[in-house]
Amino acid sequence: SRVFVYPNMGDGGLCTGAAALACRELGLLISCPKGNCFLGPSFDEDQITLAVGPRCTSTVLGQLEFAQAVAAKLHEGAVVGIFWGAMEFGPRALGHRSLLVRATDPAINSILNQRLRRTEFMPFAPVTLKQYANEAYTGWDPEDEQAGWHMTMCYDVSPSMRLLCPAIVHEDGTARPQVIGKNDGLYFDILSEYMALSGVHTLVNTSFNMHEQPLVCSPHD
Repeated sequence: SRVFVYPNMGDGGLCTGAAALACRELGLLISCPKGNCFLGPSFDEDQITLAVGPRCTSTVLGQLEFAQAVAAKLHEGAVVGIFWGAMEFGPRALGHRSLLVRATDPAINSILNQRLRRTEFMPFAPVTLKQYANEAYTGWDPEDEQAGWHMTMCYDVSPSMRLLCPAIVHEDGTARPQVIGKNDGLYFDILSEYMALSGVHTLVNTSFNMHEQPLVCSPHD
């Protein structure tokens, strides 16, 4: 009754499969705990400041204050780029290299597609607070700790969610959500603060890149 889809399910994940096969052929016993998939490069405050310094004035805030500032921008309708921590391993932006925007505006899909030079058939996925996922997505299992964490499973969107967040509903009435909780740190704090301001537990989360370009990796990107 439960399915786990490997987060890097495309060609980029072949390295893991090759390593597992080699271990098997060598008779080695391996353990693959389901941890997070933030295995890419990370950058410290000095590196980020050096990269953005010539382009804008940077202000260092505490995590909660930063989350509140971002949530306020999102509530106003801004599109916010999130760059923090280690980069995702896989094709999905999971809050470390993401663009966030409110999901309550059905017109936001056309706006984002135009700004990012994407085609209309490419849907936008939601990020949802875990405590509200059961009422938003039909068949979501609250006892499954991996359900929705890596944005790899589709669910039917509930009628109330379709009305609340039309921007994340595919034409067939489904969505491929990322469901997050307290362990998701700053990302969780941003969505929680947005919920406090707007009463909405979900945002659009799409990858921080232009169409047919890779996700941003470094502060320079």
